[in-house]
Amino acid sequence: MVSGYSSGEYIYGGRVKRELLSAALDAYKTYKADKEQLVARVRDNERFYRESYSRGRQSLGAEMTCDTPFIFSAIENARADAIDSYPSANILERSPEGTRAAELLSKIVPAQLEISEFKRAYKENIRSKLKYGTAVYGVFYNDETGDIDIRSVDILDIYADMHVSDIQESRFLFISAAVENDILRERYPGFAAMFTGDAEVETLADSYRLKDRSNVLDCYYKKPDGSVHMMKLCKNTIIAATEDMAGYENGLYSHNMYPVVFDVLYRSEHCPFGFGMIDIGKATQIEINKLDSAVTENIMCGAKPRYLSKRSGGIDEEEFRDLTKNIVHYEGDPDALRAIDNAGLSEAYLTHRERKKDELKEILANRDFQQGSTAGGVTAASAIETLQQAGEKRSRSLINDTYDSYKKIIYMMLELMRQFFEKKRVYRITDELGQKRFAEFDRAMMFSAGLEDGNAVWNRLVFDIDVIPQHENPYSRENTNSTILTFWQNGLFQPQNCGAAVIALKNMSFDGKERLIADLRKYSRQYASAQREAGAQDIKGKGTGNG
Repeated sequence: MVSGYSSGEYIYGGRVKRELLSAALDAYKTYKADKEQLVARVRDNERFYRESYSRGRQSLGAEMTCDTPFIFSAIENARADAIDSYPSANILERSPEGTRAAELLSKIVPAQLEISEFKRAYKENIRSKLKYGTAVYGVFYNDETGDIDIRSVDILDIYADMHVSDIQESRFLFISAAVENDILRERYPGFAAMFTGDAEVETLADSYRLKDRSNVLDCYYKKPDGSVHMMKLCKNTIIAATEDMAGYENGLYSHNMYPVVFDVLYRSEHCPFGFGMIDIGKATQIEINKLDSAVTENIMCGAKPRYLSKRSGGIDEEEFRDLTKNIVHYEGDPDALRAIDNAGLSEAYLTHRERKKDELKEILANRDFQQGSTAGGVTAASAIETLQQAGEKRSRSLINDTYDSYKKIIYMMLELMRQFFEKKRVYRITDELGQKRFAEFDRAMMFSAGLEDGNAVWNRLVFDIDVIPQHENPYSRENTNSTILTFWQNGLFQPQNCGAAVIALKNMSFDGKERLIADLRKYSRQYASAQREAGAQDIKGKGTGNG
């Protein structure tokens, strides 16, 4: 163990060298400074997003503003598409030894994701990805619960090298948190005097301080051997480090990756963070808002007549404004009052506004038919769906990128299960027939026995991950029902054709096909058994007649 060193009045005496701590602190300062422009952009986007649906309209007497929430609608529609295509993982073996494990893991993984509350993080992060261009998933093993946590990490709380495309290439990775002082004193009693509060918290609205919390930095770093370690920092002092913990000599996680996954919408060159729908649509949205304000003000002026009156005209203004008065008195010239003509808007202005709206729809890929609305007399459901599918190229691209991130999450989760789940676990799963049953997980199933130099060794089984979308929209269900009906009408569900139907179904992708295949095989076996029994009875009957 290296000799201890101090940061102020607090002394650290673990294995982490002073040079590494100094390099980490310098990196944090650099990363934070480089990120200031991103933080400002994200906050501005959040302000713009909120104002599009929450800012109150001003009176006609003041400067009129109109905030039409086109971007809000586009983001929510894209988010709904992503939720409709919620991913599911099919685990595939890379070698024959892993076949049984892959089949069981394909059933267990959804149950583990539910325990880890992945769906909640997925829904939160889809909106963050669309708004800010980047969503961050954290995949951690929780020592206290003995389970895996999958969380949405606020992009304002994470710091990394802003000049690398892949977050795994960053020398350090920092995740900031404001932790209650009482919890810190209980967990790290040797540094109890350090936790005095006044934590600085970064939010999408602003920065503020909390007196009852302290800032803690989780600093992840990679060593020359490729292993990933982590040290907790508070006030530039190490309060805990995996290099000092038994069982973590070879690193924090056996997959040797930072425990975060970035899901980026539109990538920035040589930067792990991206940009989102607000960035690309904000300028056009602002122009539409200005046009809406001008149009609305013109309409309001035309709807409420205004008059010019000479000061010497002698018009009784109170009687003039009182619509219940049938007679308005005056003492001077009645021609002293005349209406102000309001010039109507040229059709060219309204046409320009509609074109800007169409431009924004193209920019955000949020066309009318993607929301079920069409022009030109298209009303058939199949025709609307065809238009939707043709116009959802960008939406499918967005979802496919999310699936790539999902694969990384599943890979990390499987490796954490292999590393930490020492005791057998029982999961409630759904079998091929759609029935609920229980399955047992033993991490030994993720290894295969082998020989090396005449000695028995355990080799890690490697798996591939295939993502299958769980389409939940009514059009997908209708397509599935139509497919099954077509099979029925073409006779593929006849007992003698079940083999062909199973082959066709295996090469198709829709929810519930495994149950349908199982039903067909069961029906085919029952039919074959009934045929054999009927044949046997027929032979027996003929034999009796001949006798």
